[in-house]
Amino acid sequence: MNRRARRGTVAAVLPVLALVSLLTACGGDDGGGSTEPITIEVTVDGGTVTPSGDRVEVDVDQPVDIVVTADEPGELHVHSSPETTREFTAGENAPIGLRFDRPGIVEVELHEPFEGPVVELEIS
Repeated sequence: MNRRARRGTVAAVLPVLALVSLLTACGGDDGGGSTEPITIEVTVDGGTVTPSGDRVEVDVDQPVDIVVTADEPGELHVHSSPETTREFTAGENAPIGLRFDRPGIVEVELHEPFEGPVVELEIS
């Protein structure tokens, strides 16, 4: 192959290699699921909670942020291993950050100011 032909081949291959390199660098998927956080907005108002038992799909190791807006203080209970209880105040609260390292169903319930289901997280 002469020099001109080699230069043409190199010129054609370089953009493809650059694109593959960029996609690999940005992908970040090591088989552990998405790193894009899921935000779940929870409203507690007048004795009701929204959502109320919805199922949300979550990847293993994917961040979950639960943002509670409530008319009075209360407490969320996360049925994970280990179990977690998080308090919230009246008004809009800072996100409650969660992450799960194994598959399964994790129930999130309201324990105060009244009891009831919030969401089921299906971790896979």
